[in-house]
Amino acid sequence: MRLFKEKLAWAAPIAVILIIALFSVNLFAQGDPKVKNLPVALIVNDEGNHVGAVQSTITKMSKGIDGEAPMLAFTNEKEANIEDLFKEKKYYAALVLPEGYNNSLQNVMTNNSPATIKIYINQGYNMTGANYAKTALNSLITQLNKQYSANFIAKMQDQQIDSNQAAVLVNPIVAEEKVFNAITASTANGSAPTLMAVPAWVGALIGGFILFLSISNILKKGVVTRKQTLRLMSGQVLFGIIIALFSGFTVATLGSIAGINMPSYFLVGSFVSFAAFCFFLLVSAVTAWIGKPAITLFMVVMLLGMGVLMMPKEMLPDFFVTFIRPWIPIRFAADGLREIFYFGSGFYTGQSFNIILGMGIVGLIIYVLSIFKPARVQTAK
Repeated sequence: MRLFKEKLAWAAPIAVILIIALFSVNLFAQGDPKVKNLPVALIVNDEGNHVGAVQSTITKMSKGIDGEAPMLAFTNEKEANIEDLFKEKKYYAALVLPEGYNNSLQNVMTNNSPATIKIYINQGYNMTGANYAKTALNSLITQLNKQYSANFIAKMQDQQIDSNQAAVLVNPIVAEEKVFNAITASTANGSAPTLMAVPAWVGALIGGFILFLSISNILKKGVVTRKQTLRLMSGQVLFGIIIALFSGFTVATLGSIAGINMPSYFLVGSFVSFAAFCFFLLVSAVTAWIGKPAITLFMVVMLLGMGVLMMPKEMLPDFFVTFIRPWIPIRFAADGLREIFYFGSGFYTGQSFNIILGMGIVGLIIYVLSIFKPARVQTAK
């Protein structure tokens, strides 16, 4: 058959394999996630044998099991700094041994009152990571409870105990939890920032590519001078502003209709518009230099990014953390919206804002430099 002799026809199954591989690559990121080295602060406000017992248990826990990396990575911190450290996203949680803990545990059966260990949860950082850290810390306290309960039972032997003593005997240590940067209700369980950032990228990608095709059609008709091209590019940037505003406030409006609990409609719409415009400049720059293949490149970036956006980096394979996660533009828009939603940020969101702005500036410079590409000369017919 003639079709089997066509080289282009044989490209079809190869293209299908590549596309399916791209769609399936996220299976490696999410198929069997293993939590490792989640950063947790250890705050010790007391001293004594019982405090040392907790620290010893943490040391053993930090060595991991069977040579694997431990779930939690503890760092000693001061309680006065914890709010700032949580806002800087240094830790998912903190374990606090409060002042008086050692004495409380020493006299737990005499006072009929359990000792308290505090767990601070930085929920807004990443709900998945914070929940894993919370679960691991509660497991640590459960392990300590079993050890102390067994010791107390052995010491009491055949002594009679009342109901209050029985409760303390079973759980001589209790956990007191406090949530920082709480994920508010009606924000898709903390996923709202990511869900609202993705349309900014998609809008920039589609809008930038359509305008690229429009300019290409105009240039084919004979508009080839650099001055005329610069005017067209200025028009494209103005169109980009319009597209970005439509993107941002469409997202904010749909979010409001969907019942998303936004801290401010105007603030969210403005930030998404800002991100969309910077993404638009990046898309326009690349398409101006390499043309239609840019759409494939950006689609690949988006597909690879979807697997890493929702998950903390400590749950991703090293390959994704090193070679994929740093290069996903949508992540910075999601981080910025996370600052707005859960950390009380205004329009300026710190590092995420700076990176998005940097993309926009670099994109604009590269886009303007594309006027120095060799101009097409229309040949006479």
